[in-house]
Amino acid sequence: MKTMRSILLTLFLSFWALAQNVSHAAGAGRPRSDESADQGTLSFRSSAKDLEDSFNWAKQQALVYAHDRDEVGPWYEAALPGREAFCMRDVSHQALGAHALGLQRHNLNMLRKFAVNISESKDWCSYWEINRHDKPAPVDYTNDKEFWYNLPANFDVIDACYRMYLWTHDETYLQDKAFLQFYDRSLSAYVQRWDLALDKLLSRARFMNRDSYDQRQSHQYCRGIPSYHEGNPGKTRLGIDLAAFHAAALRSYAHVLRLKGNAQQSQALLQRSHHYSQFIETYFWDTTKQRFNDLYLTDDSYHVDGYMYVFALYAGSLLSPDKISQTIHTMIDDPRPNIEMHSYYPEVLYRYGAHAQARKEIILLSASDMKRREYPEVSFAVVGAMVSGLMGIEPGQTEGTVASLSRLCADDAWAEIRSVPVHGRMISVRHTGQSASVLHNRSNKPIIWTARFYGESEALQLDGQPLAANRGMDAAGTAFSYVKLTVGPNASKQVQVK
Repeated sequence: MKTMRSILLTLFLSFWALAQNVSHAAGAGRPRSDESADQGTLSFRSSAKDLEDSFNWAKQQALVYAHDRDEVGPWYEAALPGREAFCMRDVSHQALGAHALGLQRHNLNMLRKFAVNISESKDWCSYWEINRHDKPAPVDYTNDKEFWYNLPANFDVIDACYRMYLWTHDETYLQDKAFLQFYDRSLSAYVQRWDLALDKLLSRARFMNRDSYDQRQSHQYCRGIPSYHEGNPGKTRLGIDLAAFHAAALRSYAHVLRLKGNAQQSQALLQRSHHYSQFIETYFWDTTKQRFNDLYLTDDSYHVDGYMYVFALYAGSLLSPDKISQTIHTMIDDPRPNIEMHSYYPEVLYRYGAHAQARKEIILLSASDMKRREYPEVSFAVVGAMVSGLMGIEPGQTEGTVASLSRLCADDAWAEIRSVPVHGRMISVRHTGQSASVLHNRSNKPIIWTARFYGESEALQLDGQPLAANRGMDAAGTAFSYVKLTVGPNASKQVQVK
């Protein structure tokens, strides 16, 4: 989030958005390559025209931002419009929507660019923002001692890399030396250099790793902001989001290590992740207000400002069901934040059971009168939320496995999403309300499908025949029933509630 800088750029962005709308309508701009047959094939149909319209706008807008003929390699815009660059936070969030749109090469290239540019001279930071010329964006970087950097970024990128591995099963995320060094250094040397261990978090200095700071020079003053919140950067000692993404990164890297056969170290990292989640709930929860604080300040006070508590939900770093439930209510009741933060809402609300509100946020974000909807993150986030949230499509850790769970609202009769890439395969999923689902395997390899439905059913029907159901719970603690079955190559199967 570029709170301070976006204010200064408001006038520029207004003119830029107008120019973009004209050029997009005319098909102008740098052309995208059609090397990937899967790119842009994702489609969505529904009985709900407003959902269709939202998807169609988001897909078209997002693909305008995708490029692969520049020095940096395949990339998409993930920063303030007009920057022709991508930053660590935005890419980590946009990666899901980008994957669904067939931009797997782009995700891999961009995430790896962040990984290879970690260095001790930058105190184990990477480049916060990289432009299409394969250079650190000058607006954020002067030299290795003077550059803008938000400390949650390393952890956010680690979590995004693991999530993209789950969707692709691309072994590069597990085996590539640059990625492995990035994961390891970020969770060791980076933590030490910036005093991010649990016993240092509440006493760490705000300004570190420089002898002096000139408050007139943002690349000095904002080198190591301990949050994605950028207002009053000199007063924040710790943001709830920094601890939340640290917990998520530890959890994700633990899974990477387990997949690589290192069960003992994996378990140790999972325990550390749990401790960071406990830290959040112990030190950031306000028992009087029944909500999380966002920031812990240098004067040892807490502050609610900037919706950073949403990241604790997004990163999956909260433990207590009651605190999760209350935080969802807080999200719904609070006035809407800036567009960057707002773009996280649909995915988070779908995940934690507020399906009707999540639907409203999708329509709101994609509305033609939504201010700054041209910010690239918005369109990618809408696509991602419709795939993983509305349609409940979730890749499995095992090769060739996928799950689905309809989160359609009562007034939405049906919805179908086609050409979703999972583990090098292509699937389509159609939900009829929350009572029937069809998966069509459009690839030449079989798929193991976990068909989930809300409620506690003893049996589900597979193509009309009863099948004993298993039970599970979603992230909000809501029960669902499910069956696992194999869908052969170029075949489809239907499961429904008996």
